[in-house]
Amino acid sequence: MEKPILQQLFDGELFPSENIRPDSSVYNEMDKALSEEIEYLMNTLFGDDLDRFQKINDLHCKTASIYNYECFAHGFRLAVALMVETMNGRDSPCWK
Repeated sequence: MEKPILQQLFDGELFPSENIRPDSSVYNEMDKALSEEIEYLMNTLFGDDLDRFQKINDLHCKTASIYNYECFAHGFRLAVALMVETMNGRDSPCWK
């Protein structure tokens, strides 16, 4: 039997950012193409151009990580707000 989510959280076993795997052939194709293009540039650029490309790639990865965190946090807050509203009965017709 799987542990309850609260126990997994307490035990430090939840890693949402490491467990997200899009189940989309379009995403997988785009990710593969992007990886191939990055690899190509890493193997063909030299000197300052390679350094600048690596900097661009690092900045892109960092900004994507921040954006993904904000998306996760927004979705989590929305889900909690929905649960609170539902538990308080604010979705019932008498609140309208």
